[in-house]
Amino acid sequence: MLAKLRQFLSYQLTIAELLGIALVLGIPYLAVGLVWSSTHTAHLYELRGADLVVSFLGSIVAWPVLLVANVCMT
Repeated sequence: MLAKLRQFLSYQLTIAELLGIALVLGIPYLAVGLVWSSTHTAHLYELRGADLVVSFLGSIVAWPVLLVANVCMT
């Protein structure tokens, strides 16, 4: 069992493989975040300019936290 674990942990990836993994995981994450942020915009109405952009981009990135916070507030 320990030998299998060492073999698994010693496996090396190329930069191209790491970028591929990042794309495969990142695109759906950001797509769900974009949908979440587009449907939950009540907090954005009083913001303008850079504050609006930063808040919207932050909600795209932090959608899992906002989802849990939204569920726990009910």
